[in-house]
Amino acid sequence: MHFDAHVHSATSPDSELDPLDAINTLRSMGLGTIFTEHVDFITPVDGKNFAANDAPIHIGTPRDFVCDFEIYPSMYKSLRDPKSVLLGIEIGLNAAYYDLNYKVTNGEYDFVLGAIHYVRGIDIYNDSKYQDPTNFCRDYLTYAKEIVEYCGFFDAFAHIDYITRYEGKLNKVFEYKTYEKEFDALLSALISRDVVLEINTARFGNPNVIAQLLPIYKRYQELGGMYVTIGSDAHTKRALGRFYANAIGLAKMAKLTPVYFCDRKRFLC
Repeated sequence: MHFDAHVHSATSPDSELDPLDAINTLRSMGLGTIFTEHVDFITPVDGKNFAANDAPIHIGTPRDFVCDFEIYPSMYKSLRDPKSVLLGIEIGLNAAYYDLNYKVTNGEYDFVLGAIHYVRGIDIYNDSKYQDPTNFCRDYLTYAKEIVEYCGFFDAFAHIDYITRYEGKLNKVFEYKTYEKEFDALLSALISRDVVLEINTARFGNPNVIAQLLPIYKRYQELGGMYVTIGSDAHTKRALGRFYANAIGLAKMAKLTPVYFCDRKRFLC
């Protein structure tokens, strides 16, 4: 069974997608569903003053960006089916919130997707446009490697190209050939911790994206990586399962095998 392994439903703060609509839509496409609801801790806990070089600093009024834990995953358990509907989370990786993240990942989840949405306190979504593109891409890759080594308690690394989504200048410089050393260090860190690399299809509407990403995934395979998860990063019904066939094609070109996780164990699709 192939799964869309990156789906956000209405329990996440940035989605209104009905979980049943997600399940039924993906089922009609021949795909299973893995919910990966957001868990990004931002607000300091117990008055702790986190290190300025890691805790978010460009966020306005601090407010955690997390799913509704009163609903998820407890109310979703009746939907769970090991063969077609699985429950996961997307953890915002950040050393300052290591203890909180680690505690959450010990919950009753099938899959933990690790993501980087901040680089040393800088919000990629809001603040990347203020950064120098060349240096920010290098900082992102270097920081990602450090975080993977420090927070190795997740199953797959989400959207390696997330940094390019919201700022065109970053998209122009984010290439393997420009940052070979930094990419190799990050990919090697993932492989050494048996963390799978995600193929995220959110940018696949741009016909140039697969050509941009292919050298990265080929290098991942050359260094010893074997597996990928595939996810649409859907927040709407329309986005579910989009470009899934293109992701399968990318995996084949890179000689990588799609997998999914159930009970935190890896299975071939």
